[in-house]
Amino acid sequence: MYNRILVPLDGSTTAEMVLPYVEEIAARYGAAVYLVSVSEMTNANLDNVYRPYLDRLMTQVEYDLGNFKAKKETAVYTNVLTGKAAAEIVRYAEENDINLIAMTASGSSGEGPLLLGNIAAKVLRATSRPVLLVKNPAAGEAIKQKGLIRKVLVPLDGSELGESAIPQVEALAKALDIEVILLQIVEPIIIASMPDVATVAAPTARQEASRQTAVLDYLDKIEMGLRKSGLSVSSALRSGSAAQEIISFADENNIDLIAMSTHGRSGIGRWVFGSITDKVLHAGNIPVLTVRAARQ
Repeated sequence: MYNRILVPLDGSTTAEMVLPYVEEIAARYGAAVYLVSVSEMTNANLDNVYRPYLDRLMTQVEYDLGNFKAKKETAVYTNVLTGKAAAEIVRYAEENDINLIAMTASGSSGEGPLLLGNIAAKVLRATSRPVLLVKNPAAGEAIKQKGLIRKVLVPLDGSELGESAIPQVEALAKALDIEVILLQIVEPIIIASMPDVATVAAPTARQEASRQTAVLDYLDKIEMGLRKSGLSVSSALRSGSAAQEIISFADENNIDLIAMSTHGRSGIGRWVFGSITDKVLHAGNIPVLTVRAARQ
């Protein structure tokens, strides 16, 4: 699934927060890791500016991969690109058949390089490839134990487009031996009482029971399919605002990674990711794996 992982870096320690996650995934898959920096300066001696930094990180990543007991085919490469950062990252990913772009962006506290966050948002909008977005440093103990990703949360909305992240999660779960939790949120029923005005209507007991039964049946079907692959899977249902409930559930259940489709029932054509995924990316602090859903 992942044999080429691209890691854009800007010279900051914040950008390097993604590296432990990349090392864990690359070690299990035997994936090649591509460390790149992008400069908009066309007349500078880029090798003198960026090469020592990238070479230092390459040495560090190679050492860390050895500690992860990486497969012998695992390799690390570096490159300096010139041009607009987001456009160059997307172009490089396409030309080198990258399977995963792993980036850091600032979390809800707003800490971290603003430029990096802006670039990550642009890459998310422009690429068709899975993107891993990390917002905070991994816990030291998790790094020490070589177990950064133990539990992955997969929010679903009942649509086939919303299920686009499942194959990625299944492959990750098999490689990393992690627990998968499926989650669907039953949102309040919205009815229009006046033009351009929406009110929240309380469903009847029968309506609520019917909705929850349908959701549970759907989750059971997905769960059974994953169990047949030998995965450890459970599912949950919550009611409320989807994005907030996803973030709350992840925090309460010590989730290490949220995997979401960038299109679903709420997908909008102008942006790569739908409104729910957008809110989780911006408001949460847990790493998020986004997977572009194919249009149907």
